[in-house]
Amino acid sequence: MCWRATSIVDTYCNQVLRATVDNEELSGPGNVRVNVQRGTGNGILVMRRWPVIQVLAVQTAANASWPRQWTPVPAGMYEPERPLIGQYTDTASATAPDGGSSILLAPGHVDWCRGRNSTRLLVSYTNGWPHTSLTQAATAGSTVVHVDDVTGWTGASGFAYDGSSTESVAASAVAATTPLPLPNGVGTAQTGPGTLTLTGPLAFNHAAGTVISALPANVLWAAVLATAAQALEAGITSVSIQNMPGSTTEGGHGVSDLTTEYEVLLEPYRRVI
Repeated sequence: MCWRATSIVDTYCNQVLRATVDNEELSGPGNVRVNVQRGTGNGILVMRRWPVIQVLAVQTAANASWPRQWTPVPAGMYEPERPLIGQYTDTASATAPDGGSSILLAPGHVDWCRGRNSTRLLVSYTNGWPHTSLTQAATAGSTVVHVDDVTGWTGASGFAYDGSSTESVAASAVAATTPLPLPNGVGTAQTGPGTLTLTGPLAFNHAAGTVISALPANVLWAAVLATAAQALEAGITSVSIQNMPGSTTEGGHGVSDLTTEYEVLLEPYRRVI
């Protein structure tokens, strides 16, 4: 049911909300997703997924040339236009979405000199909120933990959700067991299983399977409600839930209430571009 609830949440939001690495191709300028800022000459690239938390690589090619001859844009010549607020200390927003879907590109890499849609771009980036779980038990005092997904955790913080032992954690560095090669050999992405190096020692022991997440609290609560709705739909009619007027309902009416509530919570996180 938890896996299905995750799918329900992601489907309603039109994208996977946990951090992922994406490779996306665009053409511009003059395209709704690729244009040039007036005044600065910066290229602005609007990606299909959000929030963009890290730009891994940008490559360009002449759109009319075949086969493609990709040229990497030097590091430091691109950045998220709207990074998560406090990205380097806290990527978890308690109640509202944060960040943006656009990337700024230094002048000259996409411009109007060669005409509309003259440049093809290949962008590798990380989007979403870091979310993982321990693959090995971690003891109090540990500063390195083994997890099932290191994507997006560099410089990020969240919570280790473990009942009364719940605590905040922040990662200063990550190391993937098998880094993901980026297109055309421009580098690798730290994604998949590996280790997180924490900025401070753990205060409590945590068993394998403990969830560590930077997902906003409203998203996590929506997933809980989606799980409960499935339980009711499956015919667990002995479970009663509170209705708005204070009475209890069972079965279909309870499912409707839960569905409405989690959709309201998720509405700000829906991908609409």
